[in-house]
Amino acid sequence: MVSVRVALCPHISVEHYRGGEKWAVTLANRLAADGVDISIRSLPYTPDGERRVGVRDVLDRRVPYRESWRHDLSGFDAAYVFYAPLANLFFTGETASIAGIHSWVFVSKRLYESHYGAVPTAVKALYRLIGPWDLGRYDAVHTVTPAFESPHPNTVYIPNFVDTEQFHPDRAPLAADFTVLVTAAHIREKGWDTVRSIARRLPAEIRVEATGTSDEPAIEDLGFLTEDELASAYSRAHLVLHPARVDTDSMVINEACASGTPVVTTALPTHVGNGQAVLRCNTVSEMVDTIEAVHREWARGDGYDRRCRAARRHGEEHGVDVIYPKLKRLLLSAGRAGA
Repeated sequence: MVSVRVALCPHISVEHYRGGEKWAVTLANRLAADGVDISIRSLPYTPDGERRVGVRDVLDRRVPYRESWRHDLSGFDAAYVFYAPLANLFFTGETASIAGIHSWVFVSKRLYESHYGAVPTAVKALYRLIGPWDLGRYDAVHTVTPAFESPHPNTVYIPNFVDTEQFHPDRAPLAADFTVLVTAAHIREKGWDTVRSIARRLPAEIRVEATGTSDEPAIEDLGFLTEDELASAYSRAHLVLHPARVDTDSMVINEACASGTPVVTTALPTHVGNGQAVLRCNTVSEMVDTIEAVHREWARGDGYDRRCRAARRHGEEHGVDVIYPKLKRLLLSAGRAGA
């Protein structure tokens, strides 16, 4: 077998450790365990300067890691670059390359969205101007959502993966009181203002918990949770609330469903799933009504268990055993082509 060297290239420091960074770490750790020569080369950028973990607390010691504003990848056979227009200016070198589409920026039809700032809007405008040419410089494109309309002839759709053994319905018993869990970042893009409005309108018998800390009296703070603690929180909750305004293939939805917990979310084109487990709403009032309706189902013992089973089935479709082999083949095939 031909040995290949592969680099994963996120544009945000792994130590920020949210969606894309977790994806890169989990994939790198699994590849290393399989004997693949895998490294991570990252930009040192962190949104709001937030570094939530130490890199060696989450990344396998066998995976070399380097942060820099410019990386020469000529020593690698393949590079997977988290795509942004002109990312090749930061990740240079003659090697087989895959552009990874993980951002809502490249899915949304609107150029300007109020919850975005100037930089994402500029990125979107630049993509609209040079996207087909810029993506054409890559050998392949990988998208985590079928909602991305790719101009590249070699585009592969592989959704995000979730560890269905770690995120599992039996990890922890359901809470005694009906509990709605929020795990996304406390920012407008992920609907934190909507979460607060909903929490204030729900009746007292419905508890709302959220990871992190806030100053909202209607929400119980859980603080920062490890992955194991997060998995237990998903399993204990009766519903997950995820009113994101921007998302691709949401790990919140994937992890919640793998835990057998239905999700109340927004009607984004990237929020796919059956209507039993993934409940898509358009307004705060609809979300409040939906949460109360599921609460009544649970209280009556009427239909709630079916929702949970439907959620687990949806989560299993994104299981590591299903998705990881596809990603491994994509990276290694690109690497052999570039070797």
